[in-house]
Amino acid sequence: MPRPHDGGEPSRATSRARALLLAALPYAVFALLAALSWNRWIEPYVDSGRELETPWRLQSGERLYRDVRFYHGPLAPYLAAAVDRAAGPSLPARIALSAAVALASLEALRRVARRVMTPGRASLTSALVVATCFFQRPGGCHLFPFSLDTAIAAAAIAWGMLAASGRQSAAGDWAAAAAFAAALLSRPEMGLAAVASLAVERRSARRLAVPAVVPLAAAGVVYAMLSAGSPFAVLRREGWLAILGPPQTFRNIYASYAGLDRPALRLAELALAAIVLLLLAAWLAMAAAAASRVRRGRRAIEAAAVAVLVAGAAVCLQPPDRFAPTFSLFPPLVRIVPPLLVAAALARVAARILRRPPGPLLAAAPDALLYTAALFAARLLLAAGYVGPYSAFLLPLPLTLAVAGLFRLADRGAPAVGARLPRLVAAALGVFVLLRAGDLARIFRHAGWARVPTPAGTLWLTEPVASTTRDALQDLSARFPSGGTLVGFPEGGFFNYVLRLSNPLPESQFFPGHLDAAAEAAVLARLSAKPPDALLYANVLAVGHGHDVVRFGQDYLMALDRAVRDNFEVAAAYGPGAGPGARVGDPQFFVEIRVPRTENAASP
Repeated sequence: MPRPHDGGEPSRATSRARALLLAALPYAVFALLAALSWNRWIEPYVDSGRELETPWRLQSGERLYRDVRFYHGPLAPYLAAAVDRAAGPSLPARIALSAAVALASLEALRRVARRVMTPGRASLTSALVVATCFFQRPGGCHLFPFSLDTAIAAAAIAWGMLAASGRQSAAGDWAAAAAFAAALLSRPEMGLAAVASLAVERRSARRLAVPAVVPLAAAGVVYAMLSAGSPFAVLRREGWLAILGPPQTFRNIYASYAGLDRPALRLAELALAAIVLLLLAAWLAMAAAAASRVRRGRRAIEAAAVAVLVAGAAVCLQPPDRFAPTFSLFPPLVRIVPPLLVAAALARVAARILRRPPGPLLAAAPDALLYTAALFAARLLLAAGYVGPYSAFLLPLPLTLAVAGLFRLADRGAPAVGARLPRLVAAALGVFVLLRAGDLARIFRHAGWARVPTPAGTLWLTEPVASTTRDALQDLSARFPSGGTLVGFPEGGFFNYVLRLSNPLPESQFFPGHLDAAAEAAVLARLSAKPPDALLYANVLAVGHGHDVVRFGQDYLMALDRAVRDNFEVAAAYGPGAGPGARVGDPQFFVEIRVPRTENAASP
């Protein structure tokens, strides 16, 4: 005879269902935003070409660093090469690989949030991180990142911190070692930052043997094996050893992404973001105080406060035309996250030195996790935002801990301000998630997008890039039906990949800092000794140089540009900027295809 329920089992079932729903929320937001941005993640002319072409060359038998120049670790390109070996040139297969890394990163961040917050808050925070960081343009879409190396390193470090910062165990240490090895083999400087953070936390050689020494030794062996046969000068100039002293141009880019190139402007923006956040905090505090002082109508007061936030978000999303220029001046509110995390990490270090307990707001965050988040934040110190590329991968961990601190601050303020304050903070963050979803829908679903079919799969690009790319693809397909050789300036690896055209040069990109005078001379010698079947010019400016406009052939690599124009004639040109004398940096986009000059064409 069946026994009647005693009331406990349904409660447990309800708890499990709630836990599953909470765990699913960030994935639901991820799925929604993936659908809104579907197949609009690849940007063919900046970095995506390198991300596509380099692994394809490796699976064809070329060797990283020796035959193919690459500035980062080997894990991502060899992993993508394995995908190419199995599927051939395939944009969907590469996107699937990126999606797997993105989901692994999301799960790690969700678990980090769960470690320092309650389940409901952790779920909301993870959803907010997805909406803020995972679908940024340009280059920051996790479903096809500007650098798979960076995506893997960020995900691996989050998993490594989860394994190493919990209750210490042999299994946890070995899991952390595997994760940190993956980070070191993707972006060595990021892996070293994570290992250093753990070393500061543990401060014991014996406790660091497995999670720190083992991955360092393993990564050292792999780098040594892959570096064999490559001249040290090449590794130092165009390989993974460039981290020992990046070119000045690279340092300028890093400074720009950190906001240190224009500190006065960035500090003013930071102050403005702080003022806006303080005004929002004051509004929530007033609503919480009002709700705590009435016996009836508390929910109505909360609803009215949230409705005002929703109305404000709607205005921000689509401001009246006459106010749009003013609204565009407001900096991203996440601008305040990196300085706060750096300050929190410094306070934690001081507390440890003085042997005092950590501050209450982030007390639940292990030292190594906080230090790593602060190191990530330092790379974005004054310039964190809603656009890529680095904010997309370095901001999620600092943002997760910052929101944890925000909730803790609301809890501590609730007795004095009003018990409803934490609920209102959660509602405000929910409104922000909706605002970001609306903004991403505007970015990815406006009328300017157009479909571009390729032999390796279909993607969507904005006009006039889409039609220009379609025309160039059709031309090159007809010109080289059975393969050929192609070099792109500043970058053309997208065409090499989807059309299976070989690149006779070891370089796949020609942006500032990539070639010094000796490397430029080597490229000129190769082009002269064995000219490619075609050269491609794309009117793309170098990004990450702050307010400076940097143009291939006019501001850098001028000798290379002159040699190309002297020895290769225009065979076809496409796009609104196409025409005689078109140069990179002109106002309108174009793609120009050049072929070796005939003797008659070369003669005066």
